[in-house]
Amino acid sequence: MKELTCLIVDDEPPMVQRLESYFHRWAEHKLPFRLVGRAYSADEALELADQLRPDLIITDIVMPGKDGIALIREVRERQPRVEFLILSAYSDFSYAKQAIAMGVFEYLVKVPLREEDVRAALTKARDNMLAREQKEQLLQSLSGSAKENSHRLRKQLLEELLRGEVSPSAMERRSGDLVQGFEPRHYGCFAVRFDDYEAFCRTYSPADRNTLKYAMLNIMEEVLGSSGGACYACEIQPNVLVGLTAFRRGSEGQIDRDNYELGVRLHDAIQTYLRQSVSIGVSRTHSGWEQAAAAYGEAVAALGDTFYASFGMVVTPNRRIAYAERDWRELKDSFEQLLERVTAVSVGEELAPLLQVLHSCRVPAEQLLGYIETWCIRLRQRLLPTSQTAEAGPVSFGDCTHLHQLIERLRTEWELLSQQAESSGLRAEMVKAIRFVDDHLTESISLALVAEHIHLNPSYVSELFKKELGINFTDYVSGRRIERAIELLRKREYSNLELAEAVGIQNEKYFCTLFKKITGTSPQKFVVAGWRGRREEG
Repeated sequence: MKELTCLIVDDEPPMVQRLESYFHRWAEHKLPFRLVGRAYSADEALELADQLRPDLIITDIVMPGKDGIALIREVRERQPRVEFLILSAYSDFSYAKQAIAMGVFEYLVKVPLREEDVRAALTKARDNMLAREQKEQLLQSLSGSAKENSHRLRKQLLEELLRGEVSPSAMERRSGDLVQGFEPRHYGCFAVRFDDYEAFCRTYSPADRNTLKYAMLNIMEEVLGSSGGACYACEIQPNVLVGLTAFRRGSEGQIDRDNYELGVRLHDAIQTYLRQSVSIGVSRTHSGWEQAAAAYGEAVAALGDTFYASFGMVVTPNRRIAYAERDWRELKDSFEQLLERVTAVSVGEELAPLLQVLHSCRVPAEQLLGYIETWCIRLRQRLLPTSQTAEAGPVSFGDCTHLHQLIERLRTEWELLSQQAESSGLRAEMVKAIRFVDDHLTESISLALVAEHIHLNPSYVSELFKKELGINFTDYVSGRRIERAIELLRKREYSNLELAEAVGIQNEKYFCTLFKKITGTSPQKFVVAGWRGRREEG
């Protein structure tokens, strides 16, 4: 039960003692009124009020020095929420009139002063206090709900704008209430992304994450809005918040420098107040709602450049990475060549050269992550039996925001793949035989040649293939040749003769017969179906 804390102010000690006796009796009966202090002058009361911060002050009107009216006026300036109960030996209406004007809720005459009147006044004061607190809580709740709904509507409106689902004219009409003061005349986009969103989700509950994001949006609006115009900030992805904000006018170089400094201020504010590490991408200057999608795309693309840097980066247009097609070709060639030569035996030795390539090449992050993800799936298919490939978990690199995260994820995938390949149950001699076949697919391969390479009898090697793989040697080699042909067809179109020679089959007709036997279709139809499927996926 919430108590009403009270301070007595009167220059007459008998009156103070009388009021104290009331409070003692009320305490014995567990009534919600507690005396926290007493003062015998207005000056003493001012000092105690600052220290004790009571809910209500019971004061006399006429006292030496400052009177009760002056006390009320000064306390109200410092603590506007304090209630006052006036006790006076004077029934003159002029005092009551002044008290009413100052918002005093009760005026009691000392003679005669009845305990029940004082208690009734305190009960009324406590009811007023509780009602006021309930109202404030309700208003705070409604205010928070309105702000939350405002951000939700902003998010929806911006998503529609970026998807082209709302016209610039419709955006102009609908944005007025949500983005007050923002004019899309000379503006750009700031994209703010958590550097390690996975760790953020592990650390905080969903409710706490929403609270921190809401606080981050407020910081964005305050910092970005300080540049001279309104800021339109909202969450657009779980790990990305965006702000459309007015840019200061000037030369391209000056705007870039100003926005870099603004981005650093935004980063530091989020780090200081919320203890969150973020990176920030900034777009060029744009004009009109119809360019909002382009501004957002540029800011997100700038964020992609932080992939090769440390946490907490700010990337503006003049600080973008210049990607070279040469790097993409070099990286892709290195990975494809390894995919063609790697075996269950050599997989453990092949990672280091790939990591060197990843460190030295600069490829757009989205393009790189998509390729590595597909490449790892193909690597699994090459090294593991079909049953193990189906049981393996999903391969996902899309949430890697920095190169070191990709490398760590790739190491984990590689170690798991190495363990699975080593535990596939194949004998060491069998692994050597498979590796020899894969390394010489473009040549003529015989059982005798493989047996000689692994220093075993051909008949014994033939039995090994049937026992370990459940297939005879000839069928295994034929299957691997067609698999290699399919890998080539996925890169570009080949003639049947080119494919046959590339996989060590000298007779084109025999190659086509073998291809159809294994795949159920001809190489030409396989190519058409493959390209059609890729177009549909795209």
